[in-house]
Amino acid sequence: MKTDLVIVTYNSASYIQKCIEAIRSYTPPNYTIIVVDNGSTDATMAYLQTCSDILLIENDGNKGYASAVNLGIMSGTSETIVVMNPDVFVTSGWLPPLMNVLWSDEKTAIAAPKLINSANQLVGVGTNFDWSSPYFLCPNEPGILEETRACLAINGACFLLKRHLLEKLGLLDEQYFHYFEETDYCFNVIHLGYNILFCPESTIYHEYFPNPERDEAIKQYWEQSEARFNRKWSYQGNGIVAKNE
Repeated sequence: MKTDLVIVTYNSASYIQKCIEAIRSYTPPNYTIIVVDNGSTDATMAYLQTCSDILLIENDGNKGYASAVNLGIMSGTSETIVVMNPDVFVTSGWLPPLMNVLWSDEKTAIAAPKLINSANQLVGVGTNFDWSSPYFLCPNEPGILEETRACLAINGACFLLKRHLLEKLGLLDEQYFHYFEETDYCFNVIHLGYNILFCPESTIYHEYFPNPERDEAIKQYWEQSEARFNRKWSYQGNGIVAKNE
């Protein structure tokens, strides 16, 4: 089955080449890489313009993450869509288990891999239905989180969607400029009666480390997005309620 890989870049020169090279090395044939650049001013575009195997879409400025992802999704035609960050590095055998999990049931709308950083710490394994993030930043050791399970939400650094469900589920909410886009989408998926599955058979590197300086610099985006999310959704462990309905 053909797959669209949608990546949004913004001043991603330090890692986008590694991301693309990993895809080429470890992804089964019959895929299209779609990169939407949000007005990078570093060397990101210089590299991407050398890649003849990429569908490159150039925004004239930073349109926000959700808007750029949606543009990338709608520029493709494949039935399976993978949304990926540019600092994600896939590994051998990463895609088939995710495809199997995604397509195992019509009610599964999202599948997501196990995300680890280069220190072999868990940085993305899906959020439990009590809002907890199990084993976050713990060592990725044998026996930990090895079962496929349903989640309340997943880390947006890498996840799979079904194109034919977009008519029912829609796209990402473009009112989010940065942060909470994927959590909002996950809540909508569950609210509409579909499932989200974490697939530990697929392991992908995502270079997340705590960074107080960075986090303080983008705190405003987080606060704005969190406020929008809280206006839209309510969840007390007994179900998701859309406040605008």
